[in-house]
Amino acid sequence: MILNLFTGIKVKKTEDVYSVHKPLLLLIALARCFHGKERMASFISYEDEIYSFRKYFGELPVQYPFGRLVSDRLWEIERYDELTKNSSGDLLKSELIQKDIKGGFPLDVFCALSSDNKLLLKIVDLLLWIYFPSNKYEELRAILKLPRVNNEKNTKGTSISYGVKQNMGALDELELPLEIAEQNCKTNNVSRDSSYIIGPEMEKNKDQLNGYISYLNSLHNLSASGSNALAESQALNSYFDEIYVAFPLAKTVKEALISGEEKVIVLTGHAGDGKSTVALDVFKYLIGHAPDRPLQHQLKELEEVSANGRKISIVKDMSELGAKERVSWLDSAFGKSGSWLIISNTGPLLNSLSDFVKEYHIITDSNWLENEVLKKLDTPYQGADLAAHTLQLAEGHKPLIIFNMTRLNNVDLGAKVLEKMLLHSGWSGCQGCDVESDCPLRKNRQALQQENIIDRVRWVYQRITAYEQRLTLRQIVAHLAYSITGGLDCSNARNYAYDVQASNGEVDTGLENILFSENFFGYKNGEVFEKAENLKAVELIRRLEFGSPFAVDFERKLIAEDDTSWVGLPTSLTAVAKRWRNYSRDAAGIRWRFALRRMAYFYGQPISQQEQSGFESFLDNFLQSPKLRQFDHWQRKGTLDLSLSEKRTFKNNILDVLREVYSGFSAGQFKGSNSNSRLYLTLRRPDKTVAQPVQMVMASFNNNDFSMGYDLHLQLPFLSYRDAKLMLSLPLLDYIQMCSIGSLGNQLVPIHLAQLEWFRAKLLRIAEQDATGYEEFTVLSAGIDGTIKINSYYIDKGNNTLEFI
Repeated sequence: MILNLFTGIKVKKTEDVYSVHKPLLLLIALARCFHGKERMASFISYEDEIYSFRKYFGELPVQYPFGRLVSDRLWEIERYDELTKNSSGDLLKSELIQKDIKGGFPLDVFCALSSDNKLLLKIVDLLLWIYFPSNKYEELRAILKLPRVNNEKNTKGTSISYGVKQNMGALDELELPLEIAEQNCKTNNVSRDSSYIIGPEMEKNKDQLNGYISYLNSLHNLSASGSNALAESQALNSYFDEIYVAFPLAKTVKEALISGEEKVIVLTGHAGDGKSTVALDVFKYLIGHAPDRPLQHQLKELEEVSANGRKISIVKDMSELGAKERVSWLDSAFGKSGSWLIISNTGPLLNSLSDFVKEYHIITDSNWLENEVLKKLDTPYQGADLAAHTLQLAEGHKPLIIFNMTRLNNVDLGAKVLEKMLLHSGWSGCQGCDVESDCPLRKNRQALQQENIIDRVRWVYQRITAYEQRLTLRQIVAHLAYSITGGLDCSNARNYAYDVQASNGEVDTGLENILFSENFFGYKNGEVFEKAENLKAVELIRRLEFGSPFAVDFERKLIAEDDTSWVGLPTSLTAVAKRWRNYSRDAAGIRWRFALRRMAYFYGQPISQQEQSGFESFLDNFLQSPKLRQFDHWQRKGTLDLSLSEKRTFKNNILDVLREVYSGFSAGQFKGSNSNSRLYLTLRRPDKTVAQPVQMVMASFNNNDFSMGYDLHLQLPFLSYRDAKLMLSLPLLDYIQMCSIGSLGNQLVPIHLAQLEWFRAKLLRIAEQDATGYEEFTVLSAGIDGTIKINSYYIDKGNNTLEFI
C-alpha cells in the first residue's frame, strides 16, 4: 500500500530531531502532484523549490534525498544506473545539472496520488506530523500552497485528525491498490514519460512572465529600466533580500552603535560601494525588522531609533546636502546625545569635517585633521577592532570612527551575489511556462549551475582589481545581472524557444545571443557588442582581451569535429558548441575560436585526469596571470599554504628577482658562485639606462635570513627581513613567476616598482644600523662571459692604500 511506502522511509534521527532532507523533498513532490504538474522534474527545479525553505532549515544538499529516495521505492530517476556515485553512494550534483537529470514519483505512486487528492493531503499531514515542528505546519503548507484536509488542528502529543495511531486502518481504506492505480493511468493514456494533467486549469501557461527576470534586467543600465540599481529602491523590493550579501562591516557597525560609549560612525567611499545598503541593513536590525523582508518605505534623510536604551540617528547620505547643512548635521552628531551613523562620499566628508572644526573652533591645525582622516581612509577593515579606525577630534568629544568602503573586498561579495542570483527562489516563477524546457534564460542559468563557475567569475574580477582597476559592488551586480539575462525579457525568450522547438533543438539562437560567457566579456556571437561597454565592468574587461590563443595542441582540439577531444561542457550548450566549432574551421573563424575559448574558460572541465594539468595552464593563460589561482587559494585559506620545500623555492625565486631589479644583473649571472646565496644592494644609476658591469655593494644579506609569511588583514603574502616586509601583491607575484621561467618583456608599473624601492630603503636602514665601522667594501663585476665576480677590498687609511681581500 502507498501509505506503507511513505511511513517506511529511512530518515536519520539525532536527539529526537529528524533530518528533513527526504520528507521535505517528498512534500515538494506531493505539492507538484496536487497542482497537476509533470511527474518528472529536473534536479534544478527541486533545488529551486527547496531553496525557498532555507530560512527554516538552512542550506540543504538536494542531491542527497534526490538519490537516496530511490532505495525507499518512492522515487524514480532518469538513467539512474548510468549516473556516478561518490564513496557515500550519493549522486554528483554537477552531473545531475549538466545532464539535466529528472526525477519524481514512480508511475504507480504518482497515479495513486493524482487520482485521490484527499489521500494525497492526508499523506502531507502525516509527513508534517512525524518529521516537522508543529509551529511550522501552516507556514510550510502556505509555501507549498496545499490546503488542510479538515479544520482540526494537528499537534504533536495528540491524535491527528484522521487518527494516525488509532485509526491507521481507516486511512488504509482510502487507498487504491498500486496495481489498480497504475492500470487506471494506462487506461487514461498516461505513460511513464509524460505529464499527468488533471483538468484544463493545469495546462501550460502561454502568457507567463517571470517578475524575477524583469528585476534582474532592472539592475543594469543597458536599457531604460535600471530602476533597481540604487539601494533606495532595493529597500522596497521583495526580490532584493535573497541576493543581498551582508557586508562583514555591517555586523561591526551594529554592535558599535549599541554598545560602549556613544560615538559617531562614518561610512564613506565611492558611489556604488554599498554604503546605503549597509545603512539599510543596520536600520532593519535596530528596528527589529526581519532582514529578509522589504521595508514599507525608503529611508528618510534622517532616521532616529532607540535600541538597547540608546538613541541612534542615521543620516542616509550627507553628500546630498549643502555645505552648511552638512556642518549642522556634524554639530548635532557630536553635540547631541546618542550614537550616529553618517553616510557620505569621501570628498564631501573631508570638506565638511574641515569646515566643522574651524567653525566651532575644535581644532586649529587643519593640516593635522586632513592627514589623520587620510590615514583612516587608507586603513583596511580589520574586523571588530575599532581602534585603527578611530579619531579623537578633541577631549570631551565623541570618538569619530571612519570606515572607508573602498578598502573592502568587493570581489568576494560579487561572487557570492552571483551564487545567490542563480539560486534565487524567483526562478520558480518559470515553472508552468509553456517553453520552460527550451527557454534560453533557463538554459543560460542551467549551464552556470556547476562546479567552479563562481570561482572563475571571481578570478576575472580579481584580475581586474589586483591590477589597479577596482569595480564598485553596484558595477559588479549590474554586470552579473546583464550577463545572466543579456537584457532578454520573458516575451522575447519565448519567441526564441519556439524557434528551438521548430528546429528540433538543432538551432538555439536565443541561447547564442545571451550566453553568459559572451555577455560577461562584452560579446554576442563572437562579435563585440558595443552597447555592453556602457557597463564599467565590460569596459575594463575588454581592455585585457581575454581568450587569446593558447597551446597548439589545445587549439587543434578546440575546432576538432570529435566533441570528446576538447573539454567537457554542460549538456545545455551542446547545440551552441557544435555550431560554433563548425564556424571556427572557416578561414574567417577567428572570432568563433575566441568565443570557444571563453566558453571553455567558464564551463569547461578536463575530460580526463591526464588533461587536468594542461587545462589548468589554459586557465592561467586565459587570465593572463600565472599566479592568480594560487593567490586566490591563499586568500581562501587565509595562509601561505605551501610545504617547506615549496616555500624555500618561492623565497629564492623572489630574491632572484630582487637581485636583478636592484643590480641590473640577471639571476643567471649569479649562478655557479657563492654570490647567489646573498641579496646585494648596489650603487646604481637611478635611470638604469646604462649598463654598469662594475657596481659597489652598499649592503648584502644572507638568503637564509629572509622568511615568508601571510598577512591576514591585508590578505597578502610577504617576504620579510626583521621588521622590513615586502607585501607581495598579485602583479608582483606574476612578475616574479614570469621572471623565474625566463619570460622576456614583462614589466612592472611604477607603483609596484616603488614598492620594491621602498623595501630596498628599509633594508639599507637595517644595514646602516648593523654597520661595524670596518673600512672595507665589496664590488660586483661582470666578466666577459657575464658571470658575476665578487671582489672585496680593505682601505688602509694609515698607509693610504687599498688592499684586495
